Amino acid sequence: MTESSHRTADSIIPNVIRLLSVAAVAVMLIISIVVYKAHTQSVCLFIAFVLFYVQLPGMLISRLSGVRPHHASAALVIGLFTGWAFIVLLYFITDEIGTNILLLTFGPALSAVYLLMCAIGSRKRDRCFIIQGLRFRKISAAWCLFFALSLLFILLKTQYVYMSPEYCDFIYMNVDKAYHMGLINSLSHDYPLQSPWIQGRFISYHIFTEVLFSVPVRLFKIPSDVVLSSCGPLFTAYTLCLSFYALFRTLCRRSDRAGIYCLIMLLSNLFIVRNVHSSIAFLFAYKNENTAGYGIAGAIAIVLMLKEWYDKKEDPGNSFIKTIPSLIILLALVMCETGIKGPMGAVLVAGIWGTFILGLLLGKVKFSNIIPISILSAGFIAIYLTILGSKGQSNSSGNALFSLATISDICFWKKPLTEMLKGMGVPYMARLAAILVVFMMFMFTVYFLPFFIGYIREFILVITRRKDFDFTRVVIYAASLVGLAAMLILNYSGHSQIYFGLVTAFFAPLISYWLLEDMEEKYEEGRSRGILLRGLQTISCVLLIATTVSLGMNYYVNMGAAAEHADPTRSYNKYKSISNEEYEAMVWIRDNTDENALLATDRYYSVPLDEYSYDNRWANRFFLYAVYSQRFCYIAGSGYNLGANEWPVRQEMIETNSHLYDPDNEDRGELAQELGVDYVVVSKRFTDLPSLDNDDYDLCFTNDDVDVYEVKAAS
Repeated sequence: MTESSHRTADSIIPNVIRLLSVAAVAVMLIISIVVYKAHTQSVCLFIAFVLFYVQLPGMLISRLSGVRPHHASAALVIGLFTGWAFIVLLYFITDEIGTNILLLTFGPALSAVYLLMCAIGSRKRDRCFIIQGLRFRKISAAWCLFFALSLLFILLKTQYVYMSPEYCDFIYMNVDKAYHMGLINSLSHDYPLQSPWIQGRFISYHIFTEVLFSVPVRLFKIPSDVVLSSCGPLFTAYTLCLSFYALFRTLCRRSDRAGIYCLIMLLSNLFIVRNVHSSIAFLFAYKNENTAGYGIAGAIAIVLMLKEWYDKKEDPGNSFIKTIPSLIILLALVMCETGIKGPMGAVLVAGIWGTFILGLLLGKVKFSNIIPISILSAGFIAIYLTILGSKGQSNSSGNALFSLATISDICFWKKPLTEMLKGMGVPYMARLAAILVVFMMFMFTVYFLPFFIGYIREFILVITRRKDFDFTRVVIYAASLVGLAAMLILNYSGHSQIYFGLVTAFFAPLISYWLLEDMEEKYEEGRSRGILLRGLQTISCVLLIATTVSLGMNYYVNMGAAAEHADPTRSYNKYKSISNEEYEAMVWIRDNTDENALLATDRYYSVPLDEYSYDNRWANRFFLYAVYSQRFCYIAGSGYNLGANEWPVRQEMIETNSHLYDPDNEDRGELAQELGVDYVVVSKRFTDLPSLDNDDYDLCFTNDDVDVYEVKAAS
């Protein structure tokens, strides 16, 4: 067979994989539209918004700032988050000046300039880097498969378990998604962020994702549930898959393996907890309502931009003035990341400081670098204090700031392991060490050994000066240590503590690949017998088979759940779903009441009454009427809105609220007027109440599941 024939044969399989992956993506999108009734016009409008209001403006700004990554994927990632930071800035400016004109026009204007620059550059044979670098046949076949599998995972967790209300008798609504819908609706009106569930209460949160999503709601009237359930999953797939590829493509020596590195990372099913197939890492990253995935992608964007800026700063041919634009872009990315997920921003900034201090001790970093690093830290602090840290935010879970390894409680195997160790008479500290080791084995899965061996090896080589001090690379090691330590030691708010560890979990593959590439190089040069390399590869491959089976089980379970949700006649758990009649009531409230109206609702539980308690923050967070109608609710209910130690406030509000629904309370109208309640919403799916009509309550809407009473103004 000739060399040309070999090349042709070698290209057939990658091309087939590319085409099958594209076909799979197309089929998934068709299923979203045909079966799950995604609103096609809104999805297309959202895609245009991301392109012309975020991606292209960000590309223009970063390009004019002198950012020239070595690969198109890195340029796209940096441009995406630069545009994200830019639109957040425009949002706050818009809120100050009171008109949408800048928010509406700046994106398309900058996109037009960028496209014009591309056209001019093309005629001058100085083509735009992105246009020159993006060709379908050059896209990694493994990455195409990775993207298709990732999109399937995302859709199975989001769009494929959400049914359009016009199509399904019952609508599944994730409680976190409902909460974020409320935040988006509130931000689409103005800032500061107001709780969609408590009248007059201002809250702080990681809201830059919600700010971004609120813009198309604000400008183009795309419903927030469509943004989260139909548009968000596609944006998550694009953002995460592109970022992971850019990370491995830019920072690995074998850049040609970036696609396969991404695919292996997915198949490794990182952070397996709770059961044998569920991955906290992918659940939090891919299930878009908690926005952790955008935080991970933002962390990657910071690392890529840090490399660009630091390499430019260390180039003797560049003056300090030339590095300022790149530093400004890096600052914008740090501030944007902090607003998306504060804990992840903290991990990156702490990692930069740790690298700086280590570099000073080794004589590898100039002290003058403290100025730009302080600027980055100031940007982080400014966002954290003004957006995330204002009064009303409860960041600590309980009274203690530190609590060793409480995060390991999320693991399904902790209890039997503890009982077994106790039965063997193992001392407490030894039991704790064993639990932590097993915890990290399930956290890092196939990367457990190469990650820790590579970490210790790199530390020794850098400290003993046997390896060059690569600032960006050391930042990744430092941030990984900070993230792991913070997750294990801090007593942060609920599962938000995992956000620290997710940075470490998704940097672990990169660190592992670095070790394996270094060992491969030594083996190829004859400086190593390759025993450790082959041993690690063998162990990782065996574990990869197990984790791939585990991930396959995850797909199987969720595909079954998605198939059930595709049945329009199926009934769902009433505590975790809303009915068509409830949705109809929400739409009526939205269309027929003043947007400043205050609602009272008795649908404050998301668990059966025998499991309900006032101080259980997770049982008090299901106010869908307020979410859809963009109205406020009197009744408190969210652990996000009320701190863990504020549950008596919730109890008082719930007990007061119950008097509004007491048919024997002749003064319920006066109480409603005193509380400022405009409408009382009765959930007949959950309560069996007689008519509440009286001189102060006027029944203005009714169907099988909901009654809405208007509270008459005081005479």
